[in-house]
Amino acid sequence: MSNECRVESAGNGFIVIDPAGEQVNTHPTEDAAKQDIERCKKEDAMYETAKPASLGRIGQHNPNEREASEMHTRRMRWMFVTSLLVAWGMAPSTTSGQSYTNAGHVDDCNRIVQIETDALKSQQWERLVSAARQNISMCHDLFQGDQEADTLANIAIGLNMQGKFEDSIPISMRCVTLKPDSAFCYVNLGEALEGSGRPADARKAYEQAISIGGYDNVNASAIGLARKRLANIPLERAKESEPPATESKKFGTGFVVSNQGHILTNNHIVAGCRTLATRDGKPLQVLSKNASSDLALLQADFAPSAVAVFRTGPAPKLGDSVVAFGFPLPGLLSSEGNVSTGILSATSGLQNDVRFVQISAPVQPGNSGGPLFDSSSHVIGVVVAKLDAVKVAQLTGDVPQNVNFAVHWAEVRAFLDDAGVPYRKEISQHASTTRSTAANATKIAVAIECAP
Repeated sequence: MSNECRVESAGNGFIVIDPAGEQVNTHPTEDAAKQDIERCKKEDAMYETAKPASLGRIGQHNPNEREASEMHTRRMRWMFVTSLLVAWGMAPSTTSGQSYTNAGHVDDCNRIVQIETDALKSQQWERLVSAARQNISMCHDLFQGDQEADTLANIAIGLNMQGKFEDSIPISMRCVTLKPDSAFCYVNLGEALEGSGRPADARKAYEQAISIGGYDNVNASAIGLARKRLANIPLERAKESEPPATESKKFGTGFVVSNQGHILTNNHIVAGCRTLATRDGKPLQVLSKNASSDLALLQADFAPSAVAVFRTGPAPKLGDSVVAFGFPLPGLLSSEGNVSTGILSATSGLQNDVRFVQISAPVQPGNSGGPLFDSSSHVIGVVVAKLDAVKVAQLTGDVPQNVNFAVHWAEVRAFLDDAGVPYRKEISQHASTTRSTAANATKIAVAIECAP
């Protein structure tokens, strides 16, 4: 077998063969195929010094060690090349064309990317998962194109290789959502589903990977592995598996507002839930909802150790500091909760909607329903949404940054008053540190899971 990229004629076209002997692309003309050959050679040359001597199997259920190794070798080549782009100082620019001035932040992210790449090459799976999660948590502002999806794929690889298939499933599903044309994301999902004992769902994931087509080396390798995985799932076994759920679980945040166990959250989190519980399985009951202000009041069956304190007296002012707390991106970010800081950007929401306020504190999916604090650790709102940056960019040609929203303090207190909740309130007179506010938030906030 040749150890170089090469072109071979096939029927009415020309195919590109990689050093592993796999077909990676098809072209109508020989010139087009030769251009692809040049890309293949450059990729191999850049990766040569970083290539590992051998690769292990993909999860304990994988009978195809050689095919899995080849796919991950290509994946590592890609990661090595993209990491060099960052390490060489090609940090992304803002929409105004100005480079980021926080060189320290860029340097930190370069180091994280290098750790992630090294862990992938050396098959240190726990280290890979840790570095990739840190990359998403700390360096998301530097991501361009498909970098978030590719980093999620690395997390899924690491989890699958450790046999943590259930943890890998939501990560792989998010990868698929962000990059639906990635066969690699679907193969990761198929491996996680197969390892979790869901062969019918795994079959669908592999079939979807194959249907995408091998438009590049990584996809072509993933498709080849998907075909072999598919052949190893007996049809009878697939038919016997349970039908997949029609809708995935929803996740959000809530916080305790009374000693009687009342929990406040968003209405959109609890809407359509067949069962509702905290992350540790404690059941929750819906007492009251207001779709207009997107608020819901729940009842817990446990005695809270602490309750929220709401701000009273003078209202917050434009530019005041705020702190948001929640449990975003479950399975990806820290399970102990996530703190973000910012300012009160506006005292009304989109199109001057007085039910909401605008904040600059970053939020992610899963933050919804969490408390928004002032500088005295008093609650002044409920985190509700972030502006859809993609849609705004399509409409305006500009990417909005840190445009997020919370339910207005007046709406929140009116909702609790109508429900007869005996909540605590104090005048904000003494400033608290962010650390103190975070410590308080961890005592009153709960992660919520909704099963449709």
